Amino acid sequence: MNLGTKLILSFVATLVIIMSLHGYWSIEQDRENTLREMRVGMIGLSHSIQAALRYIYSDERDINATQRFIDNIGQSGNIHAVVVYDTSAKPIATSASLTDTAGYPALDPRMVLDIDPKAVLTSGKAIDGYIESPAHPVYYRIEPILDRNNGLVGAFVLARRGVGYNLTLETRRNRIILTTVVLIALLSFVIVFLVQRSLTKPIKQLINGVREIGEGNWEKRLEVEGHNEISSLAMEFNQMCHRLQELYRKLVQEQRERLNLERSLRQSDKLASVGQLAAGLAHEIGTPLNIIGGRAEFLLRRPRTQKEVNDNLQTIRSQIDRIAGIVRQLLEFSRRREPAFRRVELLTLLEKVIGLLEHKIAEKNIIIDLKADKSLPLVSADADQLQQVFLNLLVNSLQALPYGGRIKISAARVLDANEAANDKQPRLCIEFEDNGAGISPEHIGQVFDPFFTTKDIGEGTGLGLSVSYGIVKDHGGEIRAQSEPGSFTRFSILLPTDREEDAVWEKRAATR
Repeated sequence: MNLGTKLILSFVATLVIIMSLHGYWSIEQDRENTLREMRVGMIGLSHSIQAALRYIYSDERDINATQRFIDNIGQSGNIHAVVVYDTSAKPIATSASLTDTAGYPALDPRMVLDIDPKAVLTSGKAIDGYIESPAHPVYYRIEPILDRNNGLVGAFVLARRGVGYNLTLETRRNRIILTTVVLIALLSFVIVFLVQRSLTKPIKQLINGVREIGEGNWEKRLEVEGHNEISSLAMEFNQMCHRLQELYRKLVQEQRERLNLERSLRQSDKLASVGQLAAGLAHEIGTPLNIIGGRAEFLLRRPRTQKEVNDNLQTIRSQIDRIAGIVRQLLEFSRRREPAFRRVELLTLLEKVIGLLEHKIAEKNIIIDLKADKSLPLVSADADQLQQVFLNLLVNSLQALPYGGRIKISAARVLDANEAANDKQPRLCIEFEDNGAGISPEHIGQVFDPFFTTKDIGEGTGLGLSVSYGIVKDHGGEIRAQSEPGSFTRFSILLPTDREEDAVWEKRAATR
C-alpha cells in the first residue's frame, strides 16, 4: 500500500469517526431538547388538569364528572391517557384511551397503567418520567390532587405521546449520515487530487530519478514546481545528482589516470627487466658470434672442399637463427600492447622464463627445482604478462640468493577459498620459493607497494612486485608472500582455471 492511499484511508477513517461522534451528539442533543419541550408543556398541562380535578374530584367527589373530564382530555391528539388514583393508590378513573383498545389501536395501556403513584401520594410532590417505546416514546407526570385546604386526596398520572418524536430523530440521523457521506466523498476527492498532485507524482518522479541514476544516467534531473517540502526535496535531489555526476567524472578521470600510470609502471618494470636481461645478452649472443667468427676464419684460411664449406655455412646459418630468435624474443617481451587472453600452458611458460635467465642461473650456480605436471588444466591468461610476473619473481630470487642457492618452482591444481565465493574453488597455484636470507616481518606487508625495495641502489626500482600484483589481480587471481628470515621466501600465485579445461582434467584424473 502506497503512502497516498494510507493518507486517504487515514483521513477518511478520522472523518468518519468525527462525523459519527458529531451525529451521535447532535441526535442526543435533539432528544434532550425534545424531552425538555415535552416536560415544559407537560408541567403547564398538568397544572391545568390539577386545578380542574381539585374542583371536580377533591371538592365535589364527583367520580362521573371526573371520568368524563379525563375522557375528553384523552381524545386530544398527543395526550396518551389520564389515570386518577385515590389516597390508597387505587385507580378510580381511567381515560377511555386506555380501556377502548378498538378506538385507540395505536396506544399501549400497559405502559401507563404500570406507573406507580405511591411516591407522590407519600411525598405530596410531583414527579415526571420517560417511557421508551418502539412506536413513540411516552412522557408522564404524576401530580398530587389537593383539596381547598391543600389536603392530599389523591393523585393523577398524565401521559403524553411523543408523536413524530422517533421520526424526527430518524430524519435527523439520516440527514447527518447523508451529509457525512457527501462530505467524505467531496473531501476524499480533494485529498486524492492534492495527494496525487503534491505527493504521489513527485515521489514517483523521485523514485524514477533514483532508478535512472542507479542505471548510470547521471544527467537525470527533476522538475521543481512550487515552494514546499517536496520541491525542496527535488532541489536537493538535483543538487545531489550534480555532485554525483561531478564525483563520477572525477572518479572516471582518476581511474583512467591510474590505469595509465599502472600501464606505465608495467612498461617501466618490463623495460627494467629488459635492461637486466641485456647484460646476459652479451653472453647469449657472444657464444654464437664466436662460433660464426671461428667458422668464417676456418673457411678463409685455405680452400675447402664443398662439403666442408656447406657444413660450416650450415653451422653459421644455425647460429644466426639462434641470435635472431634471442633478439626477437627480447623485442616481443618489451613491446607494449593491450592484454590478450588465451589458453596458456604453465609448464611451457615456466620453462621459457627459466631459459631466458639461464645465463644468470649458471653464473651463480643456482639449482632450479621445477615441479609441474604437463597434464595440468590450461589457464586463460595473457602469456606475456604472466611471463613478466614469473620473470620478476625469478629475478628477485636470483638476486637474493648466494652462490649455489636453490629455487623451487611448482605448479599444481588446488582447492582454495576464493574471496568472491563462500566455498572452495579449483585454482592453479604457482609457487616460487628460495632459500635466501628472507624478508623481515616488518617488511613482508609492504613488498607489493610501489617503489618499495630492500635492495641496494641500482639493483631494483621497487616496481616489480607491485606490477606483478596488478597483473595477477587483472587475471582474477591472488598473489601472496610468505617468508621466514634466514630460512625461505615463498611467493604463491593463485589463478582461476579454464572451466572447460578443468572439467576435462577432472574426467582424466578420475580415470587414472
